[in-house]
Amino acid sequence: MSLFLPLRYWALGLSMLLSSSALAQKAAAPPIKFGTVTKADFEAQPTATDSTTAPAEYLCDYGTSKIVGGNGDFKVVFERTARLRIHQKAGYEYATVRIPLYTRDNKQERISSLKGLTYNLKDGRVTQTKLVADPQIAKEKLDKNHVQFSFTMPDVREGSIVEFTYSVTSDFIFNLQDWQFEHEIPVRWSEYRANIPQFYSYKTVTRGYLPFAVQESLTVPYSTSYTSAGEGLAPGVNSQIAGLALQLRWVLKDVPAFREEPFMTTDHDYLRSVHFELAGTNFSGNDYHDVTGKWDALWKLLQQDEEFGNAISGTAPLAADAQSLKARYPDPKARAAAVLALVQRSIKYNDQPAVFVSQPLRRSFERHSGNAADVNLLLVQTLRAAGLEATPLLISTRSHGMVQTDLPVITQFNYVAAHLALPNNTEVLLDATEPSLPFGVLPERCLNGQGCLANAAGRWVPLKSATTYTELWTTRLRLTPQGDLQGTTKLEYAGYAGLQARRQIRQSSSGEYLASLGHRWSEWQPSKLNLLNADSVHKPLAVEMNLNFAGPEEQPELLYIPLLKSLGAVSNPFTSETRRYPVNFGMPHEYTSLVTLTLPAGYTVQEMPASVALSLPNNGGRFLYQVSQTTPETVQLVTRLQLMKDEYTPSEYTSLRALHQQATAKCAEMLVVRRK
Repeated sequence: MSLFLPLRYWALGLSMLLSSSALAQKAAAPPIKFGTVTKADFEAQPTATDSTTAPAEYLCDYGTSKIVGGNGDFKVVFERTARLRIHQKAGYEYATVRIPLYTRDNKQERISSLKGLTYNLKDGRVTQTKLVADPQIAKEKLDKNHVQFSFTMPDVREGSIVEFTYSVTSDFIFNLQDWQFEHEIPVRWSEYRANIPQFYSYKTVTRGYLPFAVQESLTVPYSTSYTSAGEGLAPGVNSQIAGLALQLRWVLKDVPAFREEPFMTTDHDYLRSVHFELAGTNFSGNDYHDVTGKWDALWKLLQQDEEFGNAISGTAPLAADAQSLKARYPDPKARAAAVLALVQRSIKYNDQPAVFVSQPLRRSFERHSGNAADVNLLLVQTLRAAGLEATPLLISTRSHGMVQTDLPVITQFNYVAAHLALPNNTEVLLDATEPSLPFGVLPERCLNGQGCLANAAGRWVPLKSATTYTELWTTRLRLTPQGDLQGTTKLEYAGYAGLQARRQIRQSSSGEYLASLGHRWSEWQPSKLNLLNADSVHKPLAVEMNLNFAGPEEQPELLYIPLLKSLGAVSNPFTSETRRYPVNFGMPHEYTSLVTLTLPAGYTVQEMPASVALSLPNNGGRFLYQVSQTTPETVQLVTRLQLMKDEYTPSEYTSLRALHQQATAKCAEMLVVRRK
């Protein structure tokens, strides 16, 4: 059904808009004009960014989107003008520009008005080299809905300024161009404007954390020409439409280069950007048509889709086994755990996230391999066959980005798990993609905000961790009369730490895994490495080994003993003094180390590190360091770092970093013993 009403309704609608709106406001002048680079632009300019050390920088990046009339419909015209300075050879890559275009139903967005200039300063004067469009443009098909055009600016050198401009015309009125303000290189000025006539309404979603220098909404004049397609007027009649539009404007300035930091999800969650979705139309002034996708409509499509709803509507390949488990396990939770183990044994995940099955579930079962939808929709189907209330759960993984819960769009999701409703209003989230996943635990890639139940209700479900990331070190050492440290250590990985370690073992082998650990702690000369509980998800994965740490060649009177050197010592991954983005661990973390040291005859403790207890505000975490001498020959050290939250805000970063700094310094302190 067309989104557009006949032309005869427009006069009434626009007159109402004009009478009910304030006078149009004057918009700011564009921040850049193509072809105006001068010698002054090559001179060093003070800036708050880190542009002096960057390989390149955006001097200005300016984009606009507007809706214009066409032949029987409206179109979106996006225009972009950008100017960059290339500082180093490593920045040459930014002289290549890539433009993705959308295609569907035999229609494709069209690029036009492409121009480019490379400026160089030679003998005190500015020279220009033009982009020759045809031979320097490449075309690449990315997928069934996207084609990418790319071009490389000519005569680029260190110190060059490159400038380009182009337009993209789109028949897809829902596809108002989005905009990204941050990049991997600094940006002095990034501005985006969207001019929306008042008979269209869009939902606007901004992402990222940097504050806008300008964020405004103005009422501005609007006019466009329209060619009738025959509704109400003879075909081919040209008309001029005049009225008002809403101009949305965002500016970010002096933007540092975006850099990945520890414990982030995907870049898209952090980069400052703006996105749009068509919400509705109102051509008559009092007849609003909501065109936003509704969950019930999306659910009906999913329910009837051959690669989703219909894929689990037939007889389950594991139906006979499910019936057997139903008889053996009257308790629903125990039965569900047995079904999960059955599916985990029956099919292997091929590491491809997906919402839709790649083939009929029976074929995936017979091949014992499939994508996330193949595996987990088979799990849903088998749970149902066992008499349990299971529902597919749509998820956007951490690498795919956070979902907007008010936008029921299937492309927001890239993964499916299983939701199980048990008696007493108990909910359990299940995933069969990993054989080492315990009952009720999702892979860490799924711990990303909220998932959506794929049923008529479409309820959002929090994707919270059901366990922690836990490392436990238990070390027993003895000091030899020659000053060497000898003993044993046992490292236990529980919760998500165990999942991670078991995945590494599956991807290589237990031998390669142990060899990597031995290399990691080579200064302790590890030997007799032994792996425990590798096949049991109900016990922590453990590694045992013998240790031998060589002391000083001479035998000084005082020995400085590194009790925690590489053995559970806390590290500090937070090197930056400030952070603009949340620290997303995904789940609580806990690191514990227990060290017992036995001294030989002739040695005594000269100095022990002081015990400390540190904590984060609002019970966000704590660090404990406790050392004691239980007997004249025995010293015991206990350290524990607990991070209680899945995510810490930027305002909590300073305290979180300080805790790690103090814990790291404390773990580096030595026990001082004296030779009698």
